[in-house]
Amino acid sequence: MLEVRAARHGDAPALDALGAAPEAGVFVLEKNGAVIGALTLRAGEIFGCAVAPEWRGRGYGTFLLRRALRAAGPGPVYTQTPPGNAAMEALLRRCGFRPQEQALPAAGEEPARAREAGAAAGPLSLPQKWVRGAPDGDGENALAVAHAFLRTHVRPGAFALDATAGNGHDTLFLCRLVGAAGRVLAFDVQPQAVENTNARLRENGCGQVGRAVLDSHANLAAYAAPGSVDAAVFNLGYLPGGDHGVFTTPGVSVPAMRTALELLRPGGVMTVCVYYGGPQGMAEKDAVLAFLTGLPPEGYRVSVRDFSGRPGCPPIPVCIEKRAW
Repeated sequence: MLEVRAARHGDAPALDALGAAPEAGVFVLEKNGAVIGALTLRAGEIFGCAVAPEWRGRGYGTFLLRRALRAAGPGPVYTQTPPGNAAMEALLRRCGFRPQEQALPAAGEEPARAREAGAAAGPLSLPQKWVRGAPDGDGENALAVAHAFLRTHVRPGAFALDATAGNGHDTLFLCRLVGAAGRVLAFDVQPQAVENTNARLRENGCGQVGRAVLDSHANLAAYAAPGSVDAAVFNLGYLPGGDHGVFTTPGVSVPAMRTALELLRPGGVMTVCVYYGGPQGMAEKDAVLAFLTGLPPEGYRVSVRDFSGRPGCPPIPVCIEKRAW
């Protein structure tokens, strides 16, 4: 089980090894009961982020930072100092941070403030801080785009499918949208993902609304009748914090999406977030986008949000509505 929570005094030995302390504003990343990462975020400023050496390079730092940012809520977040190495710089960029003089103002922030911040750093100098000018959830990343679309279309009492359960975050999100009168089924081929998802649902009081099953999304048709599903969700790639050798492939994911579209009722919706940073991801990205953008316009409304101007391999959200006419 992977969890991000506030630090406790009992975490002191593990935090000491990570160069942190159990004080206000410290978030810890706990994996199967052991603290493997820590991040200090206080008053809109990040003071440090560390992951145990044996767990680095597996996406845990990104997972920790994103969860801490979500807990921090809206508003700009700054780093106390510039990133100390290329890995930290890449981590910050993946989570929407930029050098301060390059950052756009956050929603509701006066443009003058951003100009003053850039001037303070000097026109050509190394920025003293990095800033996340647009927090998670405002439509500036793939997940936020998908969630905003689902919020608009999914109603209480709906029946939804999460084709890629992962750690259960989307499954829980869907359960909250459909409410006590709705139903959510999630699928994953990894036992740890199914366990994590069902535990998350129970802990959040949604165990009677949704459940995860150990099965491939290749078998969606065995769980729902055509025209009976209100929403379907796909997050393509690998399980965050899990075995990166287990990942979705176009030979399975594209037929599964075709099936999901058949299961949707008229007016139903589907979201697909394409994560393609791994060596196998580019082939899946090309195949999935070719399939989705090639859907007949008389039957589906398809929207693709392009974040290609950002560094690295920013995930691509695709939102599909099955036409009701």
